[in-house]
Amino acid sequence: MSYARRLLQPAFRHSLLAFLVCTGLAGGSVEAAVRAPSDKAVRYYEDASGRFARKDYAGAVVQARNAIQQEPGMLAAHLLLGKALLKDGQAAAAEAEFERALDLGVNLAEIAQPYGTALMMFGKSKKVLERVRPDGLPPEARAEVLAMRATAYADEGNMREAFRALDAGRQADPKSLAPLRAEVDLSLRDRNPERARKALDTALGMAPADASLLNLRGALLQSAGDVQGALAYFGKALAADPRLLDALVARASLLIDLKRPEEAWPDLEKAAGLIKREPRVAYLKSLVLAARGDSKASRAQLEEVTSLVDALPEDFVSRQPPLLMLGGLASYATGRSERARALLEQYVLRMPKDPAGRKLLANIYLTNGELARVGDLLEPMLRSGDADQQVLTTLAALRLKQRRYAEAATALDAAGRMSGDDPGIVAQRGFALLGSQQPDLGLTVLRKAFDKDPRQVNVASALSALYLRRGDRRNALQVAEALVKAMPSEGLAYNLLGAVRSASGQPAEARVAYTKALSLAPELVPAQLNLSRLDMTEGKLDAARTRLGALLHKAPQHVQATTELARVEMRAGRLAEAQGLLEKAWGLAPGDPQVGLELLGLYRQTNKAEPALAVAKRMSQARPDDPVVAEALGRSALAMGDKDAARTAFATLARLIGADAERLVELGRLQLEAGAAMEAAASAERALAARAGYLPAQVLQVEAELGLGNLSRAESLQRALQARTANGADALRLAGDIAMARKAPADALRQYQAALAKAPTSNLALRAFAAAFRAGDGAQGVALLGTWLRGHADDTAARTALAEGYLRLNRLAEARSAYDEVLARDPRNGMAANNLAQVLLRLNDGGAVAAAERAAKLAPGDANVLDTLGWARARNGALDIGLKTLRDARLKAPESRDIRYHLAWALNRSGKREEARLELAAALRAEGAFDSAQEAQQLRGELGL
Repeated sequence: MSYARRLLQPAFRHSLLAFLVCTGLAGGSVEAAVRAPSDKAVRYYEDASGRFARKDYAGAVVQARNAIQQEPGMLAAHLLLGKALLKDGQAAAAEAEFERALDLGVNLAEIAQPYGTALMMFGKSKKVLERVRPDGLPPEARAEVLAMRATAYADEGNMREAFRALDAGRQADPKSLAPLRAEVDLSLRDRNPERARKALDTALGMAPADASLLNLRGALLQSAGDVQGALAYFGKALAADPRLLDALVARASLLIDLKRPEEAWPDLEKAAGLIKREPRVAYLKSLVLAARGDSKASRAQLEEVTSLVDALPEDFVSRQPPLLMLGGLASYATGRSERARALLEQYVLRMPKDPAGRKLLANIYLTNGELARVGDLLEPMLRSGDADQQVLTTLAALRLKQRRYAEAATALDAAGRMSGDDPGIVAQRGFALLGSQQPDLGLTVLRKAFDKDPRQVNVASALSALYLRRGDRRNALQVAEALVKAMPSEGLAYNLLGAVRSASGQPAEARVAYTKALSLAPELVPAQLNLSRLDMTEGKLDAARTRLGALLHKAPQHVQATTELARVEMRAGRLAEAQGLLEKAWGLAPGDPQVGLELLGLYRQTNKAEPALAVAKRMSQARPDDPVVAEALGRSALAMGDKDAARTAFATLARLIGADAERLVELGRLQLEAGAAMEAAASAERALAARAGYLPAQVLQVEAELGLGNLSRAESLQRALQARTANGADALRLAGDIAMARKAPADALRQYQAALAKAPTSNLALRAFAAAFRAGDGAQGVALLGTWLRGHADDTAARTALAEGYLRLNRLAEARSAYDEVLARDPRNGMAANNLAQVLLRLNDGGAVAAAERAAKLAPGDANVLDTLGWARARNGALDIGLKTLRDARLKAPESRDIRYHLAWALNRSGKREEARLELAAALRAEGAFDSAQEAQQLRGELGL
């Protein structure tokens, strides 16, 4: 049952006239009447009484006040004024008038029922129980008061006493309808439709033509799902009393539920003529106006509801479930989520068994990320068997947010069965299955949903992406074309078709589709962005700039367009401009993963590790459970040398990526790089559990055991792998790694060369180069890389290693030439610039400082780069500035013996001999060789250590 239908059933309260609150009261003092009323007072009273009988309540109020003005102590006039005020919707004024009558001495029996009604309309249930008592009343009045007290007890949460009062009311006057009406109301509140039905049958047996009872019969039929029967009874009620507000509202609500809003409009107009500013009527009008597409008028009606509810005393509103629900619905629809939440929390407290309030409040909690509260609201409904389609879909949304995809899929499966396989629900189940690592079934279910309703743009987009990822261009194109056929006037459909054409290597056809999309929707930003990407792919950078510039002229703060323009500038090699644009986009949307990842990539490319780490941390704060962000944070921490932070980030990533074998292997390699070999071994085992015999996972197993120092275990696994792959390149490479770990570099070199012959890769060439140097044959290593580069001239890593080999062999001229070549191909290679500066220092070339400064700009936070710069400056006579730079390097890498030697040398040349001795002593105290060992011994003699 919809919110509107459940809310607007009149069983909640038979009158909501309290919405017309009037605070104006007649003035004048109160005194006892001891004389006969004047003729004028009698005439006013008689006219007021006649008007009241004719239902001219406003006129009755005026004339009753005129009578009281003539005779202030006229009890009959006070009583009539109270009743007329109540009928005119001025409940507060009626309450005051009844209490004035009581003060003047009127017997409670005369006003108990209307006085109690006025109190109940403001939710003053405690006052009713205290002041409106049944004692001494005649049977009919006693029955009515007991029925009212039953409602008051229910409002106070005491259903036991409420039903006891009803029993007493029926005994007081078996012919009274009041206890039976109240029993219907309270039974529905207590979710006991059978008791409500019996009470109503009894009441209708006594008064078969009573309009309010006929209306209640319609409400019960509606709740039982008998729509036609409900409409018939609402019609009978209105035939009996065309001015019955509850019946007009109930029929209009049902017609709106049946998607017949225009038929509901006449009832709403008639209801609005009966009572002004009625929130139920305003809310239903908003639904009809929304169905007409008049969003402005619809919102105005919703704001009318919120203003009516907000104008009432909070204590009154808190005791009126219909008002709480109406206010919650209208506040939610107008974006006042906190107010909606406050009202609905009170509604659920008042009506704990009603599912409508729980469902809407659960959606608010879900939006706010208060996941535990969503479960608290919905799970009791599951246990009691009250979970309808909406409960199940909300529960599924909760499980999706909790990444409990299998449970979400189960809930959506049940909801889909209830809905007759509604395509939207089936599609959501498909997405949940994808999340639960069931890609084949998820794809099948999504396709089923799409085939049933090919107008689902989001489903078509997801299906196309899935098919393209599998290399199935035919099905991807089929889905996109089906969407276009189903929605030939929708720009988004043609935009998707263009994206599929582009991904299928059909740029000309893609451009046609994007152009068509823009002809249908000229402001469609995705199509504009896609055309700019197509321009960029085809090398039309100026066209891409122009298109994006026009978009940004209209929307200067558009994050995605700014990011796309940055990509164009990166493609053009204008990295400074690209960085400025990405930093602007990041400022506009801090934490946005797309912008953050682009900015991270650029920072890494330009060797700006510190700002890269700052961006990654900010992304992680915004999206702590995003695996892409966790990986980015770990990689950035690695780039900064913070392996502890990297390990923490990768531990989060391990929790998030599930049983994806490929991603687990990728994670394991990152864990190895971060020094987390044990965690890498666990990732390998998880990958093998997900995909038995997966070769990359078997390789990772060996690497992890090597990282743990378990050489025997690593060797056993490697031999098994070698047998299974018939001496494959991976097995041979691992044999080389094991030999290196066993300090047998010559054997490692042979294994690497054998692997290189089977699978020529840069990685294997570099491993063989390193093994040759470790085996004491650096010349062979240099020759090996020279041969490799003749066939792979663009391999910057190998060319950089060759330059380093020349440097280590002290072949400085060749090293200089090699580093010049590296920097010509990769001008932003900070390590190459740093090593070139070292070569120039050894050659006593004056360009060493300039080369070191270039390296420092490319890698400003690197301790080795700072060391080179400081050393170059100090050696060229700039001792003070060189010393400062060397101190910075020393603070960043206190374990570096070369840096400590360089700092000691500079300190000694600056006359700081004692500090120089401390630094040199620390450099010499550690074990093992270092590059500056010979020079350090010479300085030791100078310092007298």
